[in-house]
Amino acid sequence: MVDISNSFGFLLPTRGVLVYANGGIPDVELNFRMAEEVERLGYDSVWVGDSITSKPRLEALTMMGAIAARTSRVKLGSAVLLSALRHPVHLAHVVSTVDNISAGRVLLGIGAGRGDNPMYVKEHAAVGVPIKERAERMEEGIVVMRNLWTQPSVTNLGKYYPLDDVALEPKPIQGLVPLWISSNLVKRGLWRVAKFADAWISNVPSSDTYRECWNQIKEHGMQLGRDVSAITKCLYISVNINDKEEAIKEGGSFMMDYYGRPYESVSSQLLCVFGPPSEVVETIQRYRDKGADYFIVRFASPDQPAQLAKFTENVLQKLS
Repeated sequence: MVDISNSFGFLLPTRGVLVYANGGIPDVELNFRMAEEVERLGYDSVWVGDSITSKPRLEALTMMGAIAARTSRVKLGSAVLLSALRHPVHLAHVVSTVDNISAGRVLLGIGAGRGDNPMYVKEHAAVGVPIKERAERMEEGIVVMRNLWTQPSVTNLGKYYPLDDVALEPKPIQGLVPLWISSNLVKRGLWRVAKFADAWISNVPSSDTYRECWNQIKEHGMQLGRDVSAITKCLYISVNINDKEEAIKEGGSFMMDYYGRPYESVSSQLLCVFGPPSEVVETIQRYRDKGADYFIVRFASPDQPAQLAKFTENVLQKLS
């Protein structure tokens, strides 16, 4: 057991197993082994990423249901699910089912995603969602899902999801499934966090920017009349723990395989720490000083078990 395990979770390689299968059958079992090990070590959560066609991977909610059956304590999160790609009635039903399978362990991380890349435009079009509508659909969908989870029947007069006396069973074990909403320094995204979120997820590559985001969330909260102080402040961080040269080489190769872009390009947009344990410790502590109180760690490496062992032994103990 690690001392501060309740503030750390790990992203499972639901895309990585496809990337490293080289067109063959992916090692799906690696995700289950990693989830079981994370639980054995006493950490708080495991997470899965999401995309449908833009970055092929194992489907997020299907995997969460399977992981629920292989674990008993660890929380199950999505980091993050593009909720506008699903109709909220369907999404609410699937999430509620996984919550029942897991005895109330679901954390639903959701985001609007980005609209500045043709592959994302194409992905939304493939499921009949114009990408310019994704933010409005996400926000209306949040209201619909929460109503379906808590009310006997729901009528919705919204623009995108008109409903007439719709009932949903089963209800989630938790009642309201916690919503972890992602946003970097985007005005509408940060407003959305202040309006709806139980937790905020960000991966901004600057701790000062992270703090500025939180300040804007607080300002939006004041305007909305909502006390946002109870919102969990989560940092999503990509890590490769090795000697500096090896970490950059292996982590950079991972990013190229994962995103099709070099490390320098990826790291300018999302937080990456590739280097010795001391560098990872220093970075996490810097963000903790700016207010972050929860961390989702993604290992940028083909050897996920070795990275988890290094993190547990050489990073967590020093942070504790």
